[in-house]
Order: sequence, then structure tokens, then C-alpha cells
Amino acid sequence: MASYSLLSSQSTVQVLSPTVVNDVVYCTIQTTGSDVIASVPVSAAAFSNNSAVSELTAFADNIETLIGRGNVSGATGVQTLDANGLIQDQVSFTVEYVPPGTSGTSITAEALVPVNLLTVDDPAIDQVLLDKAEAIIDGVYANLQSAAGG
Repeated sequence: MASYSLLSSQSTVQVLSPTVVNDVVYCTIQTTGSDVIASVPVSAAAFSNNSAVSELTAFADNIETLIGRGNVSGATGVQTLDANGLIQDQVSFTVEYVPPGTSGTSITAEALVPVNLLTVDDPAIDQVLLDKAEAIIDGVYANLQSAAGG
């Protein structure tokens, strides 16, 4: 069973710097399980020869892995601007902390994970990048815990 559904795709140009661009297909997927909707650019060549499937599967699977950790209650794709004013695709994970001794009241914050940490289909590289994504989420969780006095 597929770990995602492709909701839309659009050919475009990804600007990486003032002098570097890539032909890409901007794909919006919905993950199977948590129904997260997020977008990621894949190379136009990979999309046209169907080799982008592995990259999109890794993207969906890694999103679901991070949601399954227990301290993430949801996620959605977002775009932000990087330090150079270029669009950066990210997944916004809602990190949740429930302070001990409360009646289930939780506090939440956003953890922004760049999509390039979630799209590699090589197990060794994927784990290194997934560890970086987990570190971003863990940092937000630690901040929530600290702010709550826990």
C-alpha cells in the first residue's frame, strides 16, 4: 500500500541562488495514516521517469515516523523565506508537552523541519538526516518543558 497520495504536481523552476536554478516538479502529497498534506520539489527528470516515487515515499514515511514519536500531534507543509529571501519548503510539526500533575492540558509549539531532511531514500543518509529532524523537534519539546517548569 502506498504511504501517500499525490494530490497535485506542477512543473516549475526552483531558485537555489542568484545563478543556480533547477527544473522541478512541485509535488503536494497527503500521507497515509496521519493525513498530513505537504509539498516538496522533485527533479523534473526524476518525475518524468517515475524515479521520484522513492523520494516521495521517503518524504511521507519520514513525516509519519516523526508523528509517531508521541510528542508530535500533527504536521502540515509550509513555506518560509530563508536568510537570502528565497522560498524554503518545510514541514511544520506541532510539538506537544503535557506538564505532569495537570489535568491533561497541553502546551504546543511549532517545529520547522526543512523538507530536504525528509526526502532521502538511502537508509544510511536518511537516518542521519532524520536524526537532525528529530533534534529540531526535541529542541522545541525541551523549550516547552522548560517554559512549563518541568
